[in-house]
Amino acid sequence: MKHWSFNTCAIAGFAFSTVAVLLLIVNALTGNTMIAVVLPIAGVSLLIGGAFSVRAHLLRYKQTSKRML
Repeated sequence: MKHWSFNTCAIAGFAFSTVAVLLLIVNALTGNTMIAVVLPIAGVSLLIGGAFSVRAHLLRYKQTSKRML
């Protein structure tokens, strides 16, 4: 399995979070007609985006701490 870099994790986290926000905006514009479908998908997308963001921060911290040594 390939290890993802900081940039890859950060972009993936941003993309998943953006998809979640866009789904919620589209749902609001349509008058909450698809709330039963969109809300769980947006929630899962936010969780995945958050996990990628945390991983990106951990990778950045690891890279920074190696430089200090």
